[in-house]
Amino acid sequence: MSPYRRARRARGFSLVEALAALAIFSIGILGVLQMNVLASQQNGLARRQSTASKIARDLVDSFERLPFDHALLSTESTIDPADPRFARFDETDGRVKLADAVALVGERPLLGAAHASVSTEGPYEVAWRVAPLKDADSTTEARRILVMVRFPTTSGNVKQIDVWAVKYNPQAVGRGAAAIPEI
Repeated sequence: MSPYRRARRARGFSLVEALAALAIFSIGILGVLQMNVLASQQNGLARRQSTASKIARDLVDSFERLPFDHALLSTESTIDPADPRFARFDETDGRVKLADAVALVGERPLLGAAHASVSTEGPYEVAWRVAPLKDADSTTEARRILVMVRFPTTSGNVKQIDVWAVKYNPQAVGRGAAAIPEI
């Protein structure tokens, strides 16, 4: 082989090789960009879910400070808590919405943390449902409270966070109140 041919061959890449490398590099960059978009969407969903959980916990904390016979806990559902309809936000039986409760009762400091979070941090809907636990004498020994917070996801669906709480009747505690069955 002549020295001229050897030098010509060792000069570099052909145009086809360069285009193939550019195509592979472009596909890789598109994959990284798509991964970045997906990660951003998942971070947004995680942030909304954490906020919904915080709102539900704030509301449960507010309920702990309420007296057992407070008006916010007096609307009782006729649905059994073991029934899947009990946790459905759209089911109206016994459901109390936070916006209605704040306007109705007017005790904003009581529900202030949850109400402030809902009004400032996005499109959250908050409601709760109360189920009484009665003894043989039909006395309410405790109330199970399901706090439901729902919010939109990035895919256009709606996600719901549920937090359960139990409010015991202080007058029934000394009488040997029944255990709260698990849901």
